[in-house]
Amino acid sequence: MELRIRFININPGYNEEIVEKSPTLYQYVKFVDIVRKYQQEMPFPEAVEKAIDECIKNGILAEFLRKNRAEVLRVSIFEYDEEEHMRQEREESRQESIEQVNDLYDKLHDLNREEDIWKAIKDVEYRKKLLEEFHLD
Repeated sequence: MELRIRFININPGYNEEIVEKSPTLYQYVKFVDIVRKYQQEMPFPEAVEKAIDECIKNGILAEFLRKNRAEVLRVSIFEYDEEEHMRQEREESRQESIEQVNDLYDKLHDLNREEDIWKAIKDVEYRKKLLEEFHLD
């Protein structure tokens, strides 16, 4: 079984036609943007608190934020650690690259292309070319 997920960037300036079709999504993007703005001036937990207050005052996700304030704070502050998230993303990317290269070397070995293995170990551009050749990029 294979699961494929399509991510859509909803940050300001990206995929605006999708965001504009959903008032809730549009307001969520505004909320996140406000959090980011305040995060430049203060610690993240305070930025989230201040953004919640501002959004309620300005009618941005107001009802949701009033009802779910504690949950929004918990999820935003305690469950999301940007540094840990970025570390995990880098590790996943690194692991994927290792698997691609291992698959390449297995295929080259199966084809008795040992010289290509040695060349690919030493030459990054050649390795990229081989990854493309075997559709592993």
